[in-house]
Amino acid sequence: MFDCIVIGGGPAGLASALTLGRALKKTLVIDNNNARNKVTQKSHAFLTQDGVTPEELRAKAEHDVDQYEDVTRVNDTVANIIKENNHFIVETKQGKYIAKKVMICTGLRETLPEIKGLKESYGKSVFYCPWCDGYELRNKPLLVAVQPGQVKHMAVLISNWSDDIVISSRDLSLLTAEDKAYMDKKNIQLIESEVTEFKHIDGVINEVLFENGTHISRSGAIIGVKWDTEFEFLSGLNIERDENGKIKIQQLGETSVPGLFVAGETKDLMASQLIDAAANGNQIAKFVAMQIIMESE
Repeated sequence: MFDCIVIGGGPAGLASALTLGRALKKTLVIDNNNARNKVTQKSHAFLTQDGVTPEELRAKAEHDVDQYEDVTRVNDTVANIIKENNHFIVETKQGKYIAKKVMICTGLRETLPEIKGLKESYGKSVFYCPWCDGYELRNKPLLVAVQPGQVKHMAVLISNWSDDIVISSRDLSLLTAEDKAYMDKKNIQLIESEVTEFKHIDGVINEVLFENGTHISRSGAIIGVKWDTEFEFLSGLNIERDENGKIKIQQLGETSVPGLFVAGETKDLMASQLIDAAANGNQIAKFVAMQIIMESE
């Protein structure tokens, strides 16, 4: 029996495994190498690793984790989790494992909007996170295509990197007179329509087409995407969620199912930078280790 099974081998999962390994806890990491950030060319804001590719960072993290004899990693896909008495049975495509605790560090399931040319441009000139990629988009003519409730916030945020901004949304009726005055002050053009196509050359966009027939020249874009954590392998655990689908947690990441923890993006239901996910995995893993220690007394 493992002390803890960590599901997901990204920054949150590997940081969790590293912390558990240093706490002498027998740990299994299950990962199928299907990271959401595969389209990312370079990752930033991680101290000593700025500009590294996700693959390079992952390889270094795996090397660190593999130095600890109590940690094992397997390439597999989790199919189901069952809670029996005081332990978990984790069923995968290739086997079955038993553990006292389980940490879900799978990140988010991402759904892109149906826009022609988006898949080819995503991660090259079209992004979702200004904190991650705003620097690379600096001083370029940008499109920001987001949900109605995000228009004002993104106008303020993206203005930090560019003064040539067009914001589009399916509905602009939520904007107040004060909001519109701010847009005028910043010379931000508003388009009340959804994007239908990103025209591009090898993933670098040069024109954006809209449902209402409008088309504009742009060199980069920030778009809204949908995320969820409704993973099929969690369906049998009856985890409590809030009205937005976010997993409810007790102190430090423990879910309504005792012994089942979430960390990183899975916990927050929000995309984050690698350094944030890693830090959160480390934090939650300390509490998991402490719980195991106290229960063994």
